[in-house]
Amino acid sequence: MVIAIISILAAIIAPSAFKAVEKGKVARVVADVRAIKAAGYAYYADTGDWPKAGQDSYDPGSGDDYGFLYFMKADGSTGWNGPYLEKAPGVTPWGGHYRYWKSRITGTVYDAAGNPIAVDNTRCAVVTISGFPDQGIRDAVDRRIRESAGYSYVGEENGTYYISVIIWMEEL
Repeated sequence: MVIAIISILAAIIAPSAFKAVEKGKVARVVADVRAIKAAGYAYYADTGDWPKAGQDSYDPGSGDDYGFLYFMKADGSTGWNGPYLEKAPGVTPWGGHYRYWKSRITGTVYDAAGNPIAVDNTRCAVVTISGFPDQGIRDAVDRRIRESAGYSYVGEENGTYYISVIIWMEEL
């Protein structure tokens, strides 16, 4: 009888606990992106530009702290008054990485309401978040990020889901 009651309680509590853990992970990623965006704006306020990406384009390598090198180390820009981040953001709660890059993008990005915005060869600064285990989790995180941090687009590569958050875009 006692075992049956414990089993029933576990069946009721376990899904709630799992949801709470996932909500905590989502909140952490949103907070990380907001901190990165704030650091980028501080860099911009000091130098008039966005941080250089160590390799100045998307590259999943880690040789430049996943693009965050110049958030932490002087890059020769006039007015640099960092570090703007104490350390690179590191690993996401799902085992992926945050990657900062600057480039030009062409395609469609989405605003906080999910409205599509066409962009064509538009300069931008982006944080890509990789390693989501499934599309549902990625999409839930994406909705929260767009509500609090800005524009984004999502994708899948080799069975791994990612979000690219536009923290600055020319003309927007």
